[in-house]
Amino acid sequence: MPVKLLLIVTMALILVSCGSDSSKKAVPIEIEKGTPLQIPDNSDADNYQIIIYGNSHSSQLGSLLEILITSQLPNVSVETKTVSGTFLDVIVERAGNVEKLQEKSWSHAIFQGQKYSQSGKVDYPTDAAQRIIKAAKTLDITPILFPEHPQRGDAYEGRRVYELHLAISAKEPSCVAPIGLIWDRLLAIMPDAPLYQIDGNHASYAGNVLTAMAFYEIITEELADMMPYNAQLNLSESDQALYAQIVTEVMQQYKACPES
Repeated sequence: MPVKLLLIVTMALILVSCGSDSSKKAVPIEIEKGTPLQIPDNSDADNYQIIIYGNSHSSQLGSLLEILITSQLPNVSVETKTVSGTFLDVIVERAGNVEKLQEKSWSHAIFQGQKYSQSGKVDYPTDAAQRIIKAAKTLDITPILFPEHPQRGDAYEGRRVYELHLAISAKEPSCVAPIGLIWDRLLAIMPDAPLYQIDGNHASYAGNVLTAMAFYEIITEELADMMPYNAQLNLSESDQALYAQIVTEVMQQYKACPES
């Protein structure tokens, strides 16, 4: 081979090698079948690194958690990342999404978007949720299931969705946030609470804060009702206090994480 051509080929090989990201690719997570793993407890972490899988119902959660945790626990750091999609099974099946659990030493993983029937007449598979819960636990990450709040005017949806997620946790143990029950309790006390956007489905800013307070308490094991007024939150002092009180009250009755 002529020297000039040899040099060209050699340089091309070097450039291809340098441009390759193969060294950064996550190794597929091996999930062993058998006895379900116990839930890791990372509540006392000095660095909360939280990965969130979900759709539009969880899109604001990360930023609100950063506000709540850093304002209440100034000696710890917080980082969040959201992996977005439509439903949890679609997100889990998309190449590389489960492997994102390996990107950092995540302390917590929140999973939202399990398909469910609004009528309660259809049962959707929960295999994907179980799979990613187990994947998180193999990496010593605390998994938290996020059952969505009920749609406006539906008195039964919140509990039905919560119980669906309890059933998932019965198969593969996970913490389960009682979001629907918290919303039901607050709306029973304050029917006009501005928790919804105009579509009656998605949470308003206030609704997202209420939900984030629940995850704050689950992740840190600090009581939401002990939080002083936080001017960073766009809520009145009285509303913020009531929301936090309801969160702690409901979560004292409905423990998110099974006691070991």
